[in-house]
Amino acid sequence: MKSILRTIGALITVVCCGVVCFSACGKNSKIADNTQFYDDVTKTLKLEKSYAGKNFYTDGIGSATVDKFTDGDTTLFKLDDTSSPIGGTANIRYYSIDTPESTGSVEKWGKSASLFVEQQLSKATEIVLEATTTPASKDSYGTRYLGYVWYKTADYNEFKCLNLEIVENGYSENKGINTSAYPYNEYFKKANDFAQKIKLRLYSDLEDPLYSTAPVDTTVKEFNDNPSAFYNEELQVGSKIRFTAYLKSLTVANSGTHTFVAEQYDAETGKTYTINVYTGYNSSPASAMEIGHLYQIIGTVQKHDGNYQVAGPVYSALYPRPDNTHVKQYDYYWTFNSGVGYTGNNGATLYSDVTVTSVKVEGTVMTVEGTARKCKKDGYADAESFTFEAKVAEGYTPKLSVGNRFSGNAYKFDSGKNVWTIADVDGIVKK
Repeated sequence: MKSILRTIGALITVVCCGVVCFSACGKNSKIADNTQFYDDVTKTLKLEKSYAGKNFYTDGIGSATVDKFTDGDTTLFKLDDTSSPIGGTANIRYYSIDTPESTGSVEKWGKSASLFVEQQLSKATEIVLEATTTPASKDSYGTRYLGYVWYKTADYNEFKCLNLEIVENGYSENKGINTSAYPYNEYFKKANDFAQKIKLRLYSDLEDPLYSTAPVDTTVKEFNDNPSAFYNEELQVGSKIRFTAYLKSLTVANSGTHTFVAEQYDAETGKTYTINVYTGYNSSPASAMEIGHLYQIIGTVQKHDGNYQVAGPVYSALYPRPDNTHVKQYDYYWTFNSGVGYTGNNGATLYSDVTVTSVKVEGTVMTVEGTARKCKKDGYADAESFTFEAKVAEGYTPKLSVGNRFSGNAYKFDSGKNVWTIADVDGIVKK
């Protein structure tokens, strides 16, 4: 695994070297090798509008600095003029472009586009945001403002339109058309024609050095023990990995994005190990995966807000494929807890608290029989009988007795047996 990341590092070093030598890098090449960067078309487009003392939200233009990088076509900026009641930051969706994904799902050239944007703006001595309307307007999702991002550097004292530069360098098609809604479309068309003619990046059959194709087999424990083997902090690039885990819980952000907690139980240590799995919005089929099932999960390692996550699992409930994320065992991890509310994602293995009907200890095995009711959207179903087993110490005295209720989690390690294993006896909550 380390050798894979070293290879990626060597390749992207070549790419990064290309970023700082615009005028010297192979302008006359007929076919691109994807280590060269271009701005011949970009330099012909000039920023004509006045921006001094203006506010992006109200005036449709204003100066700013980078607050946070997101991906190849979205950046969060801090506005120099904060007089607008809307706020002092603006989340900009770059207009006329659409780079490959590098967050929820991960696509070829997505991470490279994201890195290109970060490198260009990190060199900027001044940044100007130009909205597509006055006052500024949001995209169709209502979460980002549409605009052009202009920047200048110490080496080049005129503003360049980063949107246009992204197209010229083959990180996005020109998404504009020849209408007044796209005032710079003539330049974007030239840039797109250039990238297409020399078969640059999106138009190339060459490999993207920041895109993993073949997944590396691992376990959640192995990842947690040595995450640097799967993620290069300096380059912010992760490998594609494949592992088996059950889904334990789900968090849906205010923006509507879904993040599961995937957990693996390790029989040798008797411990559990977790990693987040980011599936994106409701529109992603992977966001419909269900808590409690055991999955083979394939995704790309990322880092979000300082935490590792796996993003971009490809999943289909109707047409599962062994080379994608799919269910390996249904109803593997069960939750018996009346305090947990029903959702569409957790209803498969969610039950009420267990009412104990018998308890016995033989050697180092405690057997508990009881009843619980399946949680439904509109209440609970009729009671069902369950048999639980747990490993205990020799001479263990049960804390549960007939008539008690308890909540906890259990595994159905053997789908052919009606026995649920309680791996953590101390985790049982008597009620």
